[in-house]
Amino acid sequence: MPIHPIKRLEDNVRDLVQIGDYVLYLLINFFKFKPIPRDIRRILVVELLNIGDIIVITPTLRALRQHYPFAEIDVLLKKDKQEVLANHPSITNVIPYISFFQTLSTLRQRKYDLALLLHPGSLKISTLLLKAGIKYRVGGTKTGITYGKGFFLHKKAFPNNKWQHKIDDNLDIIRFINIHPTTRRLELSLNPQVEKNIKTLLSKKKKPLIGMNVASQHPSQRWHPERFAQVANELIKKYKATIVFTGIEKERDQIQAVINHIPNKQSILDLTGKTNFEELKAVIKHLDVLITIDSSSTHIASAFDTPVLTLFGSTIPTFWGPTGKHSSYIWKNKEANVGWRREYLIVGKDDSMEKISTQEVLEQAKKLLKN
Repeated sequence: MPIHPIKRLEDNVRDLVQIGDYVLYLLINFFKFKPIPRDIRRILVVELLNIGDIIVITPTLRALRQHYPFAEIDVLLKKDKQEVLANHPSITNVIPYISFFQTLSTLRQRKYDLALLLHPGSLKISTLLLKAGIKYRVGGTKTGITYGKGFFLHKKAFPNNKWQHKIDDNLDIIRFINIHPTTRRLELSLNPQVEKNIKTLLSKKKKPLIGMNVASQHPSQRWHPERFAQVANELIKKYKATIVFTGIEKERDQIQAVINHIPNKQSILDLTGKTNFEELKAVIKHLDVLITIDSSSTHIASAFDTPVLTLFGSTIPTFWGPTGKHSSYIWKNKEANVGWRREYLIVGKDDSMEKISTQEVLEQAKKLLKN
């Protein structure tokens, strides 16, 4: 799989750093042979990254619940990401990370037996778990060269450096402590009243309902608005479809740039800035197909088995691709300057999104609609 030589070098250095970190753990950790007891009553899972990262831990949460059916399982999330796991069937509480000392006070009160450190493995968060007095601390997921790999851990998983989905990176941590998942399926819950309201809204529009998530904060992940519009126009013409646009308010300009090139405004449902996360989940669940750039919407669709087509630029589908039953992606790996998602590219140019044609997207979308 062609990737930029600097990215390949970065990966090789990261692998060496992680192996070195693991060797140090083996040499200096006196608790590595200490077994984790079966009678765990309170578990804390730490995932302080973003929406997509949170969604891909749900198979891990399910496996924990199956292994410890009577335990309380809490998840520590960023305070603005709490609703991602609202009412999730595998967990007891969502704990918001507010500040180090406020969160420390909460964790001490909860008296956890086991902590699963997914992200980040920084010294700060590792110290938080240590000072909270959590009896058993487990972690060791793959991270970058300079990121902390997890400190003060009783059990650190061996760094599996295979190219695999982020779902499996997380599951490797619990496999290390003899918890074996029965499925990799993503799982999200929905508020019944919110879902009812969204179904009522969507029922007023012509089917098929084809979602478009077109905006990204990363320029290297964006596709031409004119091409998105060409796809929308063809789907409206051929299927009399309704095109449902999703996105947050600060993405309005990018979304409007697509809408401006769609003459048939009656076939558009623009939900930009009009849905919270719970409502967005319900919208995506009830679409017939979702066409999206690489984003958390891919994983929401996968969780509800909504057919999804994801357009990849400088990230790798092996790690972040859709996992639902009816899903597809397009990735021009020969042109991808893999890994560079910054405002400007440090080395070379990323032409991968540029090389994706309207015809390719239409062909994949039509296949999904047939399913």
